[in-house]
Amino acid sequence: MAKKGFFVALMAVLILAAVPVNAQSDFCDGRDSVSLRVDDWSSGDRVEYMNQVVEAFEAEYPCIDVVLEPNIGDDQNTRRLTWLSAGTSPDLMAYPPEWAALYMEASDGQAYIDLTPYVEGENGIKIGEDVYEGIFEQGKYDGKPVALPKDYSTSAFYINTALFDAAGIPYPEEGWTWDDALDIALELTLDANGNNANSPDFDPDNVVQWGIDIVNDGWWRAMQSYLQAWGTLTISEDGTTTTGILNSDAAVEALEWYRDLVFEHHVAPSATVIGAVEGGRVQMFQDGKIAMGLTFHGPWWQDVLNETPNLEWAVVPVPAGPAGHHSVLMWLGWGISGQSKDPDAAWELLKWLTTEPGQRVFALKALSGNPVVSQEMQRETDPYWGVFIAETNFLGPLEELRTPYYSTCVSTPASDMMKRLLADGGDQLDVKAELDKLAADADACLAEGGKQ
Repeated sequence: MAKKGFFVALMAVLILAAVPVNAQSDFCDGRDSVSLRVDDWSSGDRVEYMNQVVEAFEAEYPCIDVVLEPNIGDDQNTRRLTWLSAGTSPDLMAYPPEWAALYMEASDGQAYIDLTPYVEGENGIKIGEDVYEGIFEQGKYDGKPVALPKDYSTSAFYINTALFDAAGIPYPEEGWTWDDALDIALELTLDANGNNANSPDFDPDNVVQWGIDIVNDGWWRAMQSYLQAWGTLTISEDGTTTTGILNSDAAVEALEWYRDLVFEHHVAPSATVIGAVEGGRVQMFQDGKIAMGLTFHGPWWQDVLNETPNLEWAVVPVPAGPAGHHSVLMWLGWGISGQSKDPDAAWELLKWLTTEPGQRVFALKALSGNPVVSQEMQRETDPYWGVFIAETNFLGPLEELRTPYYSTCVSTPASDMMKRLLADGGDQLDVKAELDKLAADADACLAEGGKQ
């Protein structure tokens, strides 16, 4: 079902193997050579895509040498703050909305320059033509554009269609609910004797196929989507308090319900079980051990799953909760660092990466903010991309933008709590008490300007 969309996108990239290059830009006429450093979080096969885009850029701009600064793993935030503190940040700095305000504060506003003169200049971009207006707005800080998107993502659930077909279960469609998800998961969870989780003979200690997975690594962006579907946010609109929100009755009910997938209904493996598998829940889905997997994941896995032998799969919308269908956007791009010695050259590179032709390559892995690329490669009618595009109709607020201390004070400790809640022994934790403590600690942290 999803493979057609993948091969259409892949063919577009192969046709553009060297990314279409016009006659050499006159930007380099009379200019000395310059080296630009780029904050690069590429991993896996995305490294190849990034290299492809950069090589094409260097061919058109022979006076500019691009040096990629790999920045992957858990130390990304620390490394960027260290760069800024030392005055050695790359010319193009990554712009994660949840951390951007902190970067600006830590660098006396030097993390990103105001892009207005470049956006509106002779070699600028047109909002609505080169980038969707709504996506462009995500790159603003204090009302000024400081970053452009490499890509963005929404969420979906991946399903093993062969397992659904064997059980005679229709594929979920827009409007399905978390109660529907549980009903399906109960039917598709099997023990070693072939009993499903609805059977009185079901053995929860000997499960060989789970109906659904859980976010085992504490990924808080996914849990924000989940909580919004239950009618609650996590922080006040002014970014000053979490009490009464993060620990609301709705939040308690939501997290207890989610935990019950593991310990009461036994339809999802615990975080401990997933963590013991090399490759985690992605590998378990590839191996046919999970029927509804990669929950709350973006459009990152189509090539990996298409190359998995004997796997039949598709994507379906995020289920609605008691408060309806809601989820949170995932956005990442670059801005020009205020520490760049050649912002004009950096703009040429930033524009290349975030509009055509760079977007034709990056669009293979995530949604493109460029309307032309999006309409040609990621159509609403595509069985894969269409699900992710439709999700943009249900986006809730990105709460990280409400305070520069959200990640430090809220999401990081909340992620740690979720890991404990979903690991073996998590059923013994008092969710209400955990959230009360989390909210109290978060409020104290916010009041102290991010000091825990």
